[in-house]
Amino acid sequence: MSEQVTLLAQADLLFLLTKLFAPPTVDTKTLITSLTFDELIQQTQLPESDKINQLYQQVLQQMESTDLADWQAEYNYLFEGNVACAINETGYDRRDKGAILADIAGFYLAFNMQLSENATEKCDHLICELEFIALLLVRLAKAETEEARTVTYDALAAFCFDHTSGWLTLFCKKISEIGKLYTHLAELLKISWQGIVEANHLPIAELNPQKIIPIKEESDTPYECDMAKELPISEVV
Repeated sequence: MSEQVTLLAQADLLFLLTKLFAPPTVDTKTLITSLTFDELIQQTQLPESDKINQLYQQVLQQMESTDLADWQAEYNYLFEGNVACAINETGYDRRDKGAILADIAGFYLAFNMQLSENATEKCDHLICELEFIALLLVRLAKAETEEARTVTYDALAAFCFDHTSGWLTLFCKKISEIGKLYTHLAELLKISWQGIVEANHLPIAELNPQKIIPIKEESDTPYECDMAKELPISEVV
């Protein structure tokens, strides 16, 4: 299997996870039931691919047996309103919030990416960060020169170290402590993320527990990032 196919499959996995962590809709259930996940995960060549596939099957079974209204209710409890579980980086980091957001926006701008005009959340939202990493994996797969590959990989490694790796595991741990329907999905996200980091030899950073903060933010609008609107989950061949 070529490296290009592997990278594209990893990007597809991240795009799928962004859909599963968006507000639940009928389309969410249609997507998860129609996808041939075992084929996709084989193409990612990730460590613990069997465990990832098992977790996905648990998410699938849970979603098929649970009313959509119950999924929506838990989503609102965890991620909206009083925010029981912050779904953005600045919900876990005591560093200057403006500086964090500015740095993330700088990464996006460097690759001619920006939030869609319809976006209602900030650039440090989980979905935005995962979409950006997925798009970098796509660019890495399609890089035609060694220079382009080096620039893309260095940006991927820097973004992972400076941003996503520092809080994503904490986010998943928080869900496991207080969530119900989202616990399998949080574990799927954690194991998938750790696999992508390991497979691509990306550096990781962990937040000092003293720098972790609980966030109480009000968010009364649905989230739409749509940086990857032109790149939906693809059929990797």
